[in-house]
Amino acid sequence: MAIKILTDSVADIPEGIVKELNIKVMPLTVNFEDGSYKDGIEITKEKFYKKLLNSKKLPTTSQITPGEFIEVFEELTKNGDEIIVILMSSCLSGTYNSAVNAKEYLQSERITVIDSKLVTFSQGLVVVEAARMAAKGYHKSEIIDRVYYMIENLECKFIIGDIEYLKKGGRLTPSQALIGKLLNIKPILTMKDGKLIYDDKVRGKKKAIKWVINWIFENNYNLEEKTVGLFHSDNYEFLMELRKELESNFDIKEIIEAKVGAVVGTHAGPGCIAIAFIKDNHIK
Repeated sequence: MAIKILTDSVADIPEGIVKELNIKVMPLTVNFEDGSYKDGIEITKEKFYKKLLNSKKLPTTSQITPGEFIEVFEELTKNGDEIIVILMSSCLSGTYNSAVNAKEYLQSERITVIDSKLVTFSQGLVVVEAARMAAKGYHKSEIIDRVYYMIENLECKFIIGDIEYLKKGGRLTPSQALIGKLLNIKPILTMKDGKLIYDDKVRGKKKAIKWVINWIFENNYNLEEKTVGLFHSDNYEFLMELRKELESNFDIKEIIEAKVGAVVGTHAGPGCIAIAFIKDNHIK
């Protein structure tokens, strides 16, 4: 009996890691005016951002349905294998509830559905460690306990590159967005209780990166034994500026880079960068 790890495309796990760890990824859907596309299957991240920049109307996104989950759950458990399902925050999508409904329909004890309370590669970081544990032969209960621990102890910060998309999504008024652009404001967001919330704001990219470095120092976070996730929404150059500063200030065990896909990219827009890691093992 094997333990299989399943997630949704919002986790934004690099394709090489998905294949290496045999992670099952189910796509959400992004809806443009010219049609709907399965995230990561019918539209690549590169094509998504190109369409986003050329689209006058902000696309919408659609959750995974219970029927889609039922089909995949049946396939993955038919040989007696067990599934740990780690999905995007239930506060931001109905995908988690769809999976719960599918599990209840199948009445299967071999399926465990977990609300990560996270999005993009902050969620992906949890999925990757769960898949690594499964590959090493850890017991299902050990993996589940670790997943819940990581969810409760994960730190993440998002630096918004272009506040125009916060305006389009209704998070900023047109006047707030105009002032923000004139002042080159970079909002910094974090996750709390499954929701993206405002944390702080700075002026310009350099100050935003300095803010992240100071935040790590001020909290005495020990990154020596950590896997740190660095991810971006079509602004790799900005991400590399952050990585350079991190590596010059901290000894980091492992850095995984990822690109934000269509679902979060729709709401964050291009130009966003982010960092995530588990905050255990503080420096004493």
